[in-house]
Amino acid sequence: MPTDPREADEFFLAVPAKLDDPFPDLAYLREHRPVFFYPPHNAWYVFPYDLVHALLQDPRLSNDRMKGFVDAAPAEARAGVRTTVPYLETWMLMKDGPDHARVRGHLQKGLTPAVVKRLAGPIRTAAGELLDAARGGRLDAAGEYAFLLPATVLSDLFGVPAADRPKIIDWSVAFIGFFNVVPINEATAADFVRATAEMAAYTKGLLAKRKAAGGDDFLAAVAADGGLTDDEVAGNVMLLLLAGHVAVRNLVGNALWLLLTRPEPFARVKADPGLIPAAVEETLRFEPPVTLIPRVALEDVTVGGQAIRKGQVVQLSIAAANRDPARFPDPDRFDIGRAGGHLSFGAGVHGCFGAALAKEIATIALEELIRRAPGLRLDPSRPIEWYRNAANRGPSVLPVAWDAVPPS
Repeated sequence: MPTDPREADEFFLAVPAKLDDPFPDLAYLREHRPVFFYPPHNAWYVFPYDLVHALLQDPRLSNDRMKGFVDAAPAEARAGVRTTVPYLETWMLMKDGPDHARVRGHLQKGLTPAVVKRLAGPIRTAAGELLDAARGGRLDAAGEYAFLLPATVLSDLFGVPAADRPKIIDWSVAFIGFFNVVPINEATAADFVRATAEMAAYTKGLLAKRKAAGGDDFLAAVAADGGLTDDEVAGNVMLLLLAGHVAVRNLVGNALWLLLTRPEPFARVKADPGLIPAAVEETLRFEPPVTLIPRVALEDVTVGGQAIRKGQVVQLSIAAANRDPARFPDPDRFDIGRAGGHLSFGAGVHGCFGAALAKEIATIALEELIRRAPGLRLDPSRPIEWYRNAANRGPSVLPVAWDAVPPS
């Protein structure tokens, strides 16, 4: 029988209040139960940095978790969810080995370092437009800024006309609801099925135009490459929208909250904006926007002395690994001078496809807000609301205020 309630009966994911600050439990589990089976989830959890880092790159663990999405849907919604599988099965996130390399390699033609660099100007413009819309030096920096900015940037990346950006936001919200609200319910499933069909048709329409007339956006590059089917392109555009939206919102919101609640590092980045990229990196370590990365065992494997059977789910705790004192001295201190090494973008061949773009968006978002908002601070008149579940951490409402500059 376990001697500490954090080991089973009060496992941190089973107690909603613990999601506010799971790090004490994660530290206990990392030290005392580094590889831990949690029966209610029928899954293994792995906590130490070295093990998580190794398993992220272990070919005996698979990314392919597609069957679980259909099975997890309510019985009355499964037929609809099954219609989305042809697109979900194209996701590079769900592929291993040569097939993963093939899809990722073709998609990479549309998101090169040069493309990310070229997007810096549009990102800055979009951030400025969102801040211009703020009135009276008050803003929900999560819902009105960090949420809308990546949707705008991804629209630009895909070549979506500005008038159609609300569609991208609508589809993104539907995808987020399906994949991040546990358990899946009939409403989130129905919204996801609708959004998948609509976005697939829309993306294929844009792709057809790029094939006919070319262009300089992501879809034009992928169309010119010609190595993927239309279904593969449409499916992976959905993946990029899902992965690149809520995670970036969480990253921007977490970074801003950490700076606004810590006067010393905030004073440093205000005095030297060149430190903002380091603040983004330390945010990724200290408050990762995605806290768990799942894998499935392809064969029986022993990890940390524990026997994991073929087919079992293995949840890799990024949040625990990123605060492992064996890898990061004084890990519970937010230190923007710290060297890198966090695992928030994974590791190895499955490392985050859009990591460079995510960091570029977050860096520019912080630069523009700090530059344009003298006296930037949390707005005490409105409460912060948090988006925290099994795999995500970030503010959904982050009210801020600043000293409005009178017109000259």
